[in-house]
Amino acid sequence: MHSNTPPSSAYSDFKAKLPVFNQPDLDLSLHQIIDFHLINNPEYPFGILAACEKSHASNDVITWNEIGSAIVKVAQDLNQMALIDPSIAPVIGIIASNEPLVHFTMLLAIMRAGCVPFAISPRNSAAAISHLLQSTGCKSLYVQFNPFLPTQDLENISSGEKLSRNQIKEVLQVLPDSYHINLLEFPSANTLFPRLTNCTPYKPQPELPSQLAKIKILDRPIWAPVLILHSSGTTAFPKPIYFNRITLKTWLTAPLNTQFSWQGEITASMVLPSFHAMGLHFGFLVNLSTGSISGFFRPEFGIDGRYMTKNPNSVNVMKAMKSLDCTLAAFSPMMISELASDPTGVEFLRRLKRVGFGGGPLATGIGNELVAKGVKLSVMYGSTEVGCISTFFSEHFLGNDWEYFEFLPQLTTRLIPQSDGLYHELVILSSDKHRCSLSKIDTELTPQTYHTNDILFKHPTLPLYRVIGRLDEQIMLSNSEKTNPGPIETILNSNPAIKSSLMFGRGKPANGVIIEPEEDFVVDVTDREAVERYIDLIWPSIREANIFAPSHSRLTRDLVLVIDPRVNALPRTPKGQLARVKAIELFSDAIEALYENDPLPVDDKLQSYKHLLDPSRNLVLDSVLATVREIVNTIMDSTPHPQQDLFNQGCDSLAAKQIRSRIIQLLGSASETTPNVPQNLLYQHPTISGLSNWVFNTLKLKDSSTVYQLDSDPCASLKKMIQKYLPTVNVTFDLMSKISKEANSLYTNECTTSS
Repeated sequence: MHSNTPPSSAYSDFKAKLPVFNQPDLDLSLHQIIDFHLINNPEYPFGILAACEKSHASNDVITWNEIGSAIVKVAQDLNQMALIDPSIAPVIGIIASNEPLVHFTMLLAIMRAGCVPFAISPRNSAAAISHLLQSTGCKSLYVQFNPFLPTQDLENISSGEKLSRNQIKEVLQVLPDSYHINLLEFPSANTLFPRLTNCTPYKPQPELPSQLAKIKILDRPIWAPVLILHSSGTTAFPKPIYFNRITLKTWLTAPLNTQFSWQGEITASMVLPSFHAMGLHFGFLVNLSTGSISGFFRPEFGIDGRYMTKNPNSVNVMKAMKSLDCTLAAFSPMMISELASDPTGVEFLRRLKRVGFGGGPLATGIGNELVAKGVKLSVMYGSTEVGCISTFFSEHFLGNDWEYFEFLPQLTTRLIPQSDGLYHELVILSSDKHRCSLSKIDTELTPQTYHTNDILFKHPTLPLYRVIGRLDEQIMLSNSEKTNPGPIETILNSNPAIKSSLMFGRGKPANGVIIEPEEDFVVDVTDREAVERYIDLIWPSIREANIFAPSHSRLTRDLVLVIDPRVNALPRTPKGQLARVKAIELFSDAIEALYENDPLPVDDKLQSYKHLLDPSRNLVLDSVLATVREIVNTIMDSTPHPQQDLFNQGCDSLAAKQIRSRIIQLLGSASETTPNVPQNLLYQHPTISGLSNWVFNTLKLKDSSTVYQLDSDPCASLKKMIQKYLPTVNVTFDLMSKISKEANSLYTNECTTSS
């Protein structure tokens, strides 16, 4: 076991200079807790922005006073809505995939205005969003575009705004005509924090307390909602989860019910989605009660001055964490798996006091390897209804028992033995220290018995537990998303060519499905063309299921496993129901082969190296660009702009994986050796043009016998840019010659490192 790595000297210096953190009384109402921090902790950091090379900005502290100035801007406008009806606070929805700093600030502002924020995942389908809005009575919705923008200006909006606009358009089409929604533009970082645009220091506002006093709050009952999240969709649609003062207090006290100290720790809050319970708790709510400090990406702005959304990935997250000197982090299992493949990343993770993971299982082999290298892994187990179930965090690192957890001391639990006696269902009971948040407003505050449906396995010798599955068969993916297979399988089973379907994917990056054809449609599964024709036949039903499902639950062609019931049929119980566990075990080898081999069916021209050559065997960049564009268009089922970030145009981690797989096929057709393609290829080259250049340069280096069609001067465009921005003075030939040599060196190095 590795010894604990001491904190860096930079962090030690930072912590030594921190002002005193004044802890609020958590029995106060939420708006009183917010005011307490703004008045009593004005100079204490709420968060820190990572340094940015592009803007030449260093790490930058966001104090509670600065957060307060942003809160006042928003709360003053919303406060009038809150005062209309004394009996109920208006629900204000947020459906914006924005970076956490803005998202958390807006949650505080809406709460301080006396309204109830409702954080809605933009990954939901239009029908699911419509259901959530109507079930909560939400009539005002923050969206990530300007709803009042004139039609003639729509051509100039970003790809992200187009996606958001199209999504809300679908939502409005699904909503009844009588249900009217007031759309509000979600503020950008430069609206809430204008100094960040020019990287100027913040000027404290001593008048903030008097401004807060003008924002009146009506007294509400203790059971009244103060925050709404939603479930991941264990039934047909996700359910709203209502938090009141009592239930939210249990989230605030969770990190205080342990000997682990959070005060002054810098959390990697830029990683997890801010509309998810785990991201909200770890990245934001803990600050309110413990004095931890959130680490954020620095907001970046485009040439038009508008905020550019930054999607977290293993590359930019690690860079930000190093810049910020984070001491605590929480990841999805998928991102931990990516970080585990980077030796420098693992070395940094060793320095962290805890590396939490949750939302799904982490592969045992990866976890064991990280722990052996000194990474202090810790299970973060909980739910939106309960909050933390595992200790947040345990006082001592659990070492080789990293897959297990201790129960949070403030919980009252009951373990119901299952038929085999080895496993137990976890039930949470209410007490004076804890209540669960429910899918209805909890006006009675009666005793609760909450069945988690989680199945636990007890450690053989220690008072520790680990999750091994769920009663309701919900699939937990490695990216922390959850899929309920029932509704999707129902849609698939309605196809006359399908006898049964069964989804799989626990601990994997994406879902797949086993398809058992009806008797008249059975095919020889060793005949690839016959299998492809059958998948074509049932594809309309898969497309229908994908329209219904949230984005993380959608099925792709490469993870459809067609079986031959004449050889192995799906096993069933005596009642005729599918025996899920036995089915997954029976076809486990075939399932693993799908994930490992990734045999994507592609157009011959898209996997043929010869297609990229002209009659003289010249490799043509335009042909590479066209092929890469076709690969991306096919997988994303859209036509993204070649110069813009794919992740801002609807690309997700699953699509990135599939694009990488097809790039591997393309490169493999040019060489007998297995191509070396980075796992994070699309994160390094997130545009079609950048990806095409990488493929072009890689192919050049793989086949030196091929003649390549290049500009006579490969750095012509780079030199032209240098010439354009040189001062308007006479430049000597020697200077331009030196610049040309440097440019050529840069070009050569880029080609070499890209392979």
